[in-house]
Amino acid sequence: MKHFTLLCITLFCATSIAFGQNGDTLKCGYDHSITWSQVATPSALMATGTVISFVPSLHDKIDFGLHSWMQPQSHQRFEIENYLQYVPISSVVLLKACGLETRHNWRDIVCLGAGSAIFCVAISSGLKYAYQAERPYSGVFNSFPSGHTMTAFFGAEMLRRELGEEYPGIAIAGYAVATGVGLFRMYNNRHWASDVLAGAGLGILSTSLMYWLAPYLRF
Repeated sequence: MKHFTLLCITLFCATSIAFGQNGDTLKCGYDHSITWSQVATPSALMATGTVISFVPSLHDKIDFGLHSWMQPQSHQRFEIENYLQYVPISSVVLLKACGLETRHNWRDIVCLGAGSAIFCVAISSGLKYAYQAERPYSGVFNSFPSGHTMTAFFGAEMLRRELGEEYPGIAIAGYAVATGVGLFRMYNNRHWASDVLAGAGLGILSTSLMYWLAPYLRF
């Protein structure tokens, strides 16, 4: 989480510079409106994760049940998700640099990515502090929501918005990677299923919120 926070600070500086220019940012014809269909799924993910986490009977049945199923006796951690979480958002930059056409120009992508990341960090940090949920059998109380999963889905949603219409396979791949990050967080005994669901929803919602607010923001 500390690495993601550092990334957000760096992006915030870039955002301030970018929006501070008297340029033509966010005027490329992209529809920034937000619809119910765009928020229904991530909202449901967050709501489901919250209910499972804080209703004891569901937490015992679902979180502990899935945790036991994903922890075989010969279990060995394979924490590749520490790197995979950044693949979707990095792909936006790399694919644009390779010449693929995105919905926005470089300046806008930096601004949108920075804003989405800041929303993610602010909301997730508040939730972690407020709820103090314990990680699986660790005695550490910052489990809800999953920051790795949130990072991955924030990037996957941005990848979908920038390249998904022209290259749907790329959008699917981004979401597949993000889903893998969530599964690895559970497999590696770092998070409950409810943490992962909430993290996924939060990542998508943060990006959607930034895309909606972007035309009205000027720093």
